[in-house]
Amino acid sequence: MSHRIMIATSLAPGKNLEIQREAVNSWKRLGFAVLSINCAEEAAVLKLAFPDIEFIEAARDARIQFGKPYIYFDDIMACLWERGSDLCGIVNSDIYFLKNELLYSFLTKEGSDSFIYGSRIDIESFTHLNGRVIQDGFDYFFFDRKIIPMYPASQFCMGMPCWDYWAVLSPLFVGVSMKKVITSHAYHIIHKVNWNNTISNRLFQELLHHIKPLSPGAASVYYMLGLMDRYSQKISFQSEGDSKKHLQYLIPHIKKVITKGEVQGEIIDELLFLRRK
Repeated sequence: MSHRIMIATSLAPGKNLEIQREAVNSWKRLGFAVLSINCAEEAAVLKLAFPDIEFIEAARDARIQFGKPYIYFDDIMACLWERGSDLCGIVNSDIYFLKNELLYSFLTKEGSDSFIYGSRIDIESFTHLNGRVIQDGFDYFFFDRKIIPMYPASQFCMGMPCWDYWAVLSPLFVGVSMKKVITSHAYHIIHKVNWNNTISNRLFQELLHHIKPLSPGAASVYYMLGLMDRYSQKISFQSEGDSKKHLQYLIPHIKKVITKGEVQGEIIDELLFLRRK
């Protein structure tokens, strides 16, 4: 096992490499180890631009499904499991971490048996950090390695819709302590996004394949966001430490669905998480 926190990402040769360089450098300055998972063709190009980054060539990618070699979330988790870091991270490749000497020790303290996540702040440039918090999405995640086997197999990919919701919801339904960072420290240069509505809808249906709404009102992204927020402890770099009593209060009442002696799923409020084989 390694005590150094490992961040996994998937660098993109088609995006602004300088922005990604600034982002990765910001992680390394704080003490994180970094690896990028890419298809073989992308890795060959990116190694020239990022000679100080470890690259792993993915055995598969999602170009047939989505037109580009996106990396599957499951494969990223498998790589992190194999690396053996006690505390693991996944961060989008263009997310810049503000230099804060408290961050690394903060994550080390808060990360044991927990899942930590947060939203980015959209800005125009790294020299002007006044921007807008993107509340309906998440761009960085840190978690105890022991959580990785708790994820069922899925078709989500880093960089595509709904993968961030999947990353948070799956451990929530098995009672992992969820912690949402409210300190402003993760920044992102605004750029044009060309979402394909057909693919976005397809991936939301993939989410609903695993997580079934039990009422009409629960069949929305906003309900899921509310659920995540409701059962996540809000933490900041200035916090004095965990209150076990407070954490216990935030853990939802989880009703297990059992058929023929086997757990088929868990219910929290108006959502049913199905344990598909």
